[in-house]
Amino acid sequence: MDSVTKRRMSEDELQRIAQANFGCGCVRSQELGEGWANSAYVLDLEDGRSAVLKAAAESEEGRMRCERGLMRTEVEVMRRVKSLGTVPLPDIHAYDASKTIVPCEYFLMEKLSGVSYDKIREEMPEQEKEIIDRELGGYFRQIHSVTGTEFGYYLPNAINSPAWDEAFIGLMRDVMQDGKDAGIELPMSYEDLDSQLEKHRAALREVKTPRLIHWDSWSGNVFVKNGHVESLIDFERALWADPLMEYGFGKFGYSPVFEQAYAEADTRIVDAAQKADSAVAGTSLPEGSESSQKIRRALYPLYLDLVMRVECYYRGFGEEHTQWAQTNLQDGWERFLRATQVG
Repeated sequence: MDSVTKRRMSEDELQRIAQANFGCGCVRSQELGEGWANSAYVLDLEDGRSAVLKAAAESEEGRMRCERGLMRTEVEVMRRVKSLGTVPLPDIHAYDASKTIVPCEYFLMEKLSGVSYDKIREEMPEQEKEIIDRELGGYFRQIHSVTGTEFGYYLPNAINSPAWDEAFIGLMRDVMQDGKDAGIELPMSYEDLDSQLEKHRAALREVKTPRLIHWDSWSGNVFVKNGHVESLIDFERALWADPLMEYGFGKFGYSPVFEQAYAEADTRIVDAAQKADSAVAGTSLPEGSESSQKIRRALYPLYLDLVMRVECYYRGFGEEHTQWAQTNLQDGWERFLRATQVG
């Protein structure tokens, strides 16, 4: 996806990165167009190895508030999840935030041999999709076993809070402020949107434990190979949040097989934690009453819809995609109101 936030790397810069990190040159490079924020390249090295380079923009000026510190977040979260030893992720070869080799932050990771789930999902037999969705349910429940000390952005931030209602409403208001700064007219008024957030604080407040979520875990960020999950990628938007905010529970990515597998993994993890006398890790997910879960499951897709609309301005997306995002937000708003209507 073309975006004004992507930094194109010159051939000389790619060669310098290869030499500095692998001790050899790069014989071939190919830009990967799937990403939406940072640029990515496959590097084929002189010694026969291959790696994937992800490079950030030289500055975060002009970025949305939710897009600050994306690369550092991605690297730290990948290393943290990798340390669990149970979730498949590519190895990280190097991370450089010094801006001495090239004038931007970058990292290098293992090149995967599988393909994006998004590219082949529609053509796959239903049985194979169920296998992958079942594996994903288990993997994301394991990721959600990682707990933090406050809710909100993965990196320390002024809106982060020990209370989920404060943090989530802060996340929403960050995007709303970005929309106001850009002069974006939403399908609803900013005042009506804020009023709905306040109305549903109590449902958010039932979530007590900050848990690590990927959030951007759509099928394009899942690699599959030989009918199984090979790896998860793109953790740059990770949050300390309510696990129900994970993409697999939302309107775009919902799969009953994913949810069933998640529940089964939850039972195993809770049982093991209780035997180890770990109160926090031993909490069944999702937290809260069924009525509050219903409200939260309506709120979280609305956050995604809002992000996708506002980012059109900051990424420089064209008119066609912007119109799609506006219509999607309108549909999402109406869906949210229906889902949270009393009676």
